[in-house]
Amino acid sequence: MTAVPDLPEIPSRFGFAFSGDGRWATCLSAVQDRVTLERWTLGGTAPSGRTLAAGGEAVDRHSRPVPLDDGEVLVARPAVGDDGTPAGHGTVIAVRPGGDGAATVTRSWRIAPMLAGYPLAGPGSPQTLVLVTVEDERHSRIWALPDSGAEPVAVVRIPGVLSGGVWLDDGRTLALDHTGAGHRTDGIVVDLRERSWRRVWSVSSTTTDRIVACDRRSRVLAVTTGVRGIGLWSPGDGRVRFSRALNRPGVARTPLCFDGGGENLLVCEDSGAASSLLVHHRASDRVEAVAGPPGVLSPPASWTGGRVHLRFSAPHRPPTLATVHRRARAGWSFAQSAQPGTAAAWAGADLIELPGPEGPIEAIVYGGPRWHESDRVVLALHGGPLSAWRLEFDPLFQHLAAAGIAVVAPNYRGSTGYGERHLRAVVGDWGGPDLEDVVHLGRAIADRRRDAVTGAPAGEAARNPILLGVSYGAFLALLAACRNPDLWAGCAALAPFASAASLYRDAAAPVRERVAHLNRPDGTERDARRDVLALCGALTVPLLVAHGTRDEVVPVGQSRALRRRLLELGRTEGTDFDYLEVDGDHTAVVQAWSPVLRTAVVRFCLGAGRTLAPDMERR
Repeated sequence: MTAVPDLPEIPSRFGFAFSGDGRWATCLSAVQDRVTLERWTLGGTAPSGRTLAAGGEAVDRHSRPVPLDDGEVLVARPAVGDDGTPAGHGTVIAVRPGGDGAATVTRSWRIAPMLAGYPLAGPGSPQTLVLVTVEDERHSRIWALPDSGAEPVAVVRIPGVLSGGVWLDDGRTLALDHTGAGHRTDGIVVDLRERSWRRVWSVSSTTTDRIVACDRRSRVLAVTTGVRGIGLWSPGDGRVRFSRALNRPGVARTPLCFDGGGENLLVCEDSGAASSLLVHHRASDRVEAVAGPPGVLSPPASWTGGRVHLRFSAPHRPPTLATVHRRARAGWSFAQSAQPGTAAAWAGADLIELPGPEGPIEAIVYGGPRWHESDRVVLALHGGPLSAWRLEFDPLFQHLAAAGIAVVAPNYRGSTGYGERHLRAVVGDWGGPDLEDVVHLGRAIADRRRDAVTGAPAGEAARNPILLGVSYGAFLALLAACRNPDLWAGCAALAPFASAASLYRDAAAPVRERVAHLNRPDGTERDARRDVLALCGALTVPLLVAHGTRDEVVPVGQSRALRRRLLELGRTEGTDFDYLEVDGDHTAVVQAWSPVLRTAVVRFCLGAGRTLAPDMERR
């Protein structure tokens, strides 16, 4: 059996939240299946964190923490059954940190019904504490959490699903995103005292319109719509103004927060695989770029005094809390781990452009400037179809890099972040332009690797690139391996589907709607040419298929059908192909959370040894 190097424990931070006064932050930290609660003090030069042990009250990936101004932490935790599905009720606890890392539960509330939920803390003193819950597919409810720990009070029940949350004052009025019938999203305002709500931000019945940030001094709202981007809503005239400075055609921008005086708006810009930070000066309607390291920024954010805090990740840096020092012009600093012993030196990656059949394709590359000379090269295909690889930490890529395997992760046509033409090329044409890009890149990599071994000692040869696809990318990888079997050394498909038609037939309603919107199959000959079950007789490459038994996006039956078809064709499991099912959902598999799954993928790639034929046709 091929030896696979061990990796240090890989931490992942998510669910960040900030207190209203900007002195505290919280997040969840996961190492494998162990999830812990972290609280950060934001007053120093760099955030100082600690892990909170909540007196036996465990947190999980579904928990939602928020820090209070007095240093306590509210944690909402929906209950889940043994199969990972919501149990229909949940709890909220208030945790007070102690001096030795322990924490005391000071209050707790049981909430039912509750499929999902998150707490919000008002900015006033004493703070108004509420819980926003999703009761079922059609209704949400807002609960008031009494400071004394008395029974929660149901404030208002609202049709639709609520998300977000921006306080318009010191604790009476709350603005929320509201998704109603037809899955359209608009903005509503809830008066907690009057127990009433009204819609305040909506462009049309087909747009997604959100309330993102509020300057409570002027009550100006930063809002977004898919039609025109970022706008500023003023209560005086009730109009939304869209400035050219705030919106750049073809580039995704997200408002994060206002500064303490409400004069400036912090904005995240996603361009290609990376993010950057901008400041919009409202008075002059001018945008200032904030220099920073390459990587990926994520909301939420806090801007208090001269410091900005937000989540940051880069290929060599697991997600952490970043601080931008605005007044001192001292640049950026990053929080150290709240868990001693988890720091490690991780592999870096570069952003490069590779030639594609219709223009350059940006790719994230692990392996240094001579990556093409590595013993093995993996061509990694992202999910989607309308998605992209980001310049952030990736545990699976780290494990491959530690094993000496170079990784090329391209954002081919259909990827987000490169303009409408690049994005919409695959709408209605799954497995068309994107597959053309994948095959083109595979041939280019093969040619470059063959050139790299020219003049090498006799007997040496470059190995073909290895396909690795996740979700939609696994579908693409299988199509590429079926159509061009001689080009690849192997194919690893994580949570694949066999065709658009079979996914539309077998998936749950939200996925069916997405398939219908982006690529509704029509039973034509073209659909048959993009059906893995119909094409897999041409497969000759080593194959690994892995799927989660609790996959809620791509049913595990898609991989089981492929396994049955391969067996019907006379292929031998364990020799011609490997098949692995893991106890996990879609996200757990495509992000390779499980060390067992990561090890299986790395071992497969190390063992894929088909070499490039010296007389292979160059194209």
